[in-house]
Amino acid sequence: MNSILKTISLLALFIATQGCAQKQEPTIQASKVDLSDYTQSFVSLDTSKVALLNVKVLDGTGNPSKDSQTVLIENGIIAAIGNTNDIPVEVDFYQIDLTGKTIIPGIVGMHNHMRIPRSAMLSTSPKLYLASGVTVIQTCGTGNPYEELAIATSINKGEQPGPEIINSGPYFTGPKGKTNFIRFTDEETVRDTIRYWAKKGVKWLKVYRNTRPSDLQVIVDEAHKNNLKVTGHLCATTYSEAAEIGIDAIEHGFIHNYDHATERETDVCSGNTDFRTNLDIESDDVKKVQQILIKNKVALGSTLAIFEAQANVRADARDLEVMAPFHQDAYHQRKIRKQEQGEDWYFKKEWLTKAMAYELQFFRKGGLLVAGLDPGLHNMPGFGDQKNYELFIEAGFKPEEAVQIMTSNGAKLLERADIGTIEMGKTANIVVLDGDLESNPKVIREVETVFKNGIGYDPNKLINSVKGNVGSETDNAMTYFGQKLPFTKPELFAPNIISKADRHEFGCTLSNDGTEFYFGVDNNGIMEIYFSNLIDGVWSPQKKLFESDSISYNDPMLSPDQKRLYFISNRSLDGKKTKEDIDIWYIERESKKSEWSEPFNLGLPINGPLNEYYASFTNDGTLYFSSKDKSEAAPRYAFDIYRSEFKNGQFIQPEILPESLNTNRYEADVYISPQETYMIFCSIRKNGLGRGDLYISFKDEAGNWSEAVNMGESINTEKHELCPFVTADGKYLFYTSNQDIYWISASILENYRK
Repeated sequence: MNSILKTISLLALFIATQGCAQKQEPTIQASKVDLSDYTQSFVSLDTSKVALLNVKVLDGTGNPSKDSQTVLIENGIIAAIGNTNDIPVEVDFYQIDLTGKTIIPGIVGMHNHMRIPRSAMLSTSPKLYLASGVTVIQTCGTGNPYEELAIATSINKGEQPGPEIINSGPYFTGPKGKTNFIRFTDEETVRDTIRYWAKKGVKWLKVYRNTRPSDLQVIVDEAHKNNLKVTGHLCATTYSEAAEIGIDAIEHGFIHNYDHATERETDVCSGNTDFRTNLDIESDDVKKVQQILIKNKVALGSTLAIFEAQANVRADARDLEVMAPFHQDAYHQRKIRKQEQGEDWYFKKEWLTKAMAYELQFFRKGGLLVAGLDPGLHNMPGFGDQKNYELFIEAGFKPEEAVQIMTSNGAKLLERADIGTIEMGKTANIVVLDGDLESNPKVIREVETVFKNGIGYDPNKLINSVKGNVGSETDNAMTYFGQKLPFTKPELFAPNIISKADRHEFGCTLSNDGTEFYFGVDNNGIMEIYFSNLIDGVWSPQKKLFESDSISYNDPMLSPDQKRLYFISNRSLDGKKTKEDIDIWYIERESKKSEWSEPFNLGLPINGPLNEYYASFTNDGTLYFSSKDKSEAAPRYAFDIYRSEFKNGQFIQPEILPESLNTNRYEADVYISPQETYMIFCSIRKNGLGRGDLYISFKDEAGNWSEAVNMGESINTEKHELCPFVTADGKYLFYTSNQDIYWISASILENYRK
């Protein structure tokens, strides 16, 4: 092919002149959304026209692969596909030569939770799924329905990276099922509940083990009335019964197929599970149940990856690398138990072997087999989806069949004609794999680029962002923006979310419950306060607290009761213009659900004709702040730290702190601990390490402050360190360095105590 790029001007003209290209599909254009800075930080390619050249294609249809193909992507849609020698590519297409590589459709994960036992993965799982080539997930039941709905919306808006999420509602179960599930009490309550979740935007419901046939009948009926689909992890209801009732899918292959259990009590989750070991997969009884599923168009959800994890207890290095320490420890303990128990281990290896044979037989008989990883144990999001492919090949599926199961079959069950295959007119969800997938199934792990809606994402950046954090406490609750907690080395806080390369951030405060974050931004010399709130697992887009083109606001700090937000500003008392000096101000509210008031100037005796900076408080409301040094010989940049007690509803005359803290130079940005046992502040001193350093002082039993100690090279640099803040639980120190916000474990503070 000529090295000069060529492109199509009109899709219709191209189709008319290229006989080898696939048939024309209805014109579709992917909806274009503005990606946030955070999402953009994971993007490797974002251009409207891309040409993938000389690549092997496993297109998801189940057809054999094709070599030396060219795929044209235009505005997020596959515009053309065909032999490279037959498709001209014009100059305005960005060309990528993929010789020796394979592309498959974006994986459609059909049992892809956003939690593992004991913790949710609200921050990390979307990134891991996308990094592994999973561009659409069906969550298959959830313990976090509100959070997952909010995350799905956030991803759709481009606020964070991740797959398209097809949301499920909470689990449904029978009257004797788990108390944290929706138990079947009475029919009308169940129907009302289904209608409620349908209005919230869920598309699937999942029934659990104790769901009886009579319960399932009501659930399926109401779900279908509301355009929802139902899948199940069954026990009290057999596969045959569920199929006749009209369930849409059944999870976990044969292993929960109590059609084959002996000693089973009707309508009760019971029976002997020896069939998992002894069942003859090729028996007439097995084939009969499979035919019932196929006749009633019931899909079977394969979850081989979790079976393999249970049977072998053998984690890959990459699984362990992304897991939070708690889950790493749990894995190692589980591995020890497995070795100790030997053949008595609860999950038998033959169960996995039979599951693989059962699914191959079901598929070859014409059943709709879909796949998901069912994350848990050491079976990590995305990585387990890739493991499924390897297990399908081990089971005897052809590469094109395995890809079909993981892509277009899922799309078919979702009733989505726009995804699942690499065909003209489809959404450009494409996974670029570095190698020949047909000759080596482990190439499924070698993801080079993931195209979602035509935008290329860097899998390495996505994976690196979650290492050591999957299932952590911040991942579970999305506190601290879902970031991995720091240890004794400073870490940039929330890169590309809060701390951005092209923006100067400083001074932050976090509410006691961790759901409100306020911080300062320098907008070309005008200081602004931004805020973000944690709502249902998603941090809201950052907004300015005050709107002004000329007045500066910065140094936010919440009061101990969280009903006031203090800050500094150069606004005039009438709020219409600026004034010469800077004062401490505040806004207030009745509760967190209330709106903030208009700003109030703190007034005398705190504010005066000189500058006042940075309010900080003890538990009893005592105010620490800085004010311009009032001595005649003081340099113009000199500030001192003051203390003012709060009595009878007002602040009393401030007292200047002793010389162990204040010098004739700059002391400001003071953070006081709630118990008034230590303080951290910024100072500019001759023995400093940079333009401004953080210092710490402790109060002794007699109430005296120790000589302030420079916090040293572990915190301070040649740049300016300022604006310290310690979280309400005393665990983390935030501060500003080199125009970004950093954080570190507050355990280091004891290192400075003499």
